Amino acid sequence: MSFNKLSDVVKAVGAATHAYESTEPKELQDIRTGTFAVGTNNQYFTNLDFVNGMLRDQSMYTWYPLLLTFQDERFTLEQCCALVHRFDYAYSNYLRYSGLQEMGAFAEAITKYLPTATSREEAVEAVKAFLGYLNRLAAWSFHYFPWSIGKHLTYETPKGSIAALADPSRRVKIANGQKVRLTWEPLGIRVIAYLATKENPELCFDFIQALPFKVVQDHAVVSGESIYAWAPVVSTAKVNVKERQCDAPVGRIRYSQGTGNKVIVQYGEVTEDIATPVLGEILPEYAEDLYKVGRAVLESNFGNKEPIFLTVELA
Repeated sequence: MSFNKLSDVVKAVGAATHAYESTEPKELQDIRTGTFAVGTNNQYFTNLDFVNGMLRDQSMYTWYPLLLTFQDERFTLEQCCALVHRFDYAYSNYLRYSGLQEMGAFAEAITKYLPTATSREEAVEAVKAFLGYLNRLAAWSFHYFPWSIGKHLTYETPKGSIAALADPSRRVKIANGQKVRLTWEPLGIRVIAYLATKENPELCFDFIQALPFKVVQDHAVVSGESIYAWAPVVSTAKVNVKERQCDAPVGRIRYSQGTGNKVIVQYGEVTEDIATPVLGEILPEYAEDLYKVGRAVLESNFGNKEPIFLTVELA
């Protein structure tokens, strides 16, 4: 894989990202099936585990902060470019060895050509493109990770629920903004939601600009009854209104810019007390359908691994 300039790299990264929106990358499939044979003692679980965790950290906690740094005019482009190699190389080089050869080549090319950017805007768009690509890899890696192993590491149900700390009086009330339709296939379930276009207009604008889109739907593995999907968006928009997850109502739609640009839907009890940007709310009359979706996605992630796809479009 060879490139002559930064725009060539961005174009190739964008094409790969688009191709993976509804199709698992072949390299990730090879890693999770042991076709790519790396791992001590002829086992590949450790490689699969390292890839999943490092992809998460590379996208969420390395390239997203790098994007914010590139957008921050207190730093020169030269300073920003120097940080890329310093913070990314350990991830991209090891993940290349672990089977993500395409990503490794893209990372090397981005690092090489970012210093040739003719403007901050060009550099920011290149970083956004690569981050969007990493988010898509992280989404597929998360979906197919063998979370069912967790069935062997269970705890006794506590007497009190952590969600009892929830305070419904702190729930955010949103005005009826732009309507969107969320559809889950092959479940054949469709719901209508309002976006928080008055409360978080900048965030909603970025989200609406990406519509319509179709991506794989996943389930939370720590916080409780929430489902989320990596949106084909890279947003650093200003956020005015956040809400603790444990306080939120059923049907709340959240958006997490810093953990992969995920659109998150709450369908039941959530224990996590971290505040997350409010994106919208699914109408209450769909609560029963939403619960069916949640349980089906739970089985998809922890059981049969059959993908459920979420489509979001203007209503």
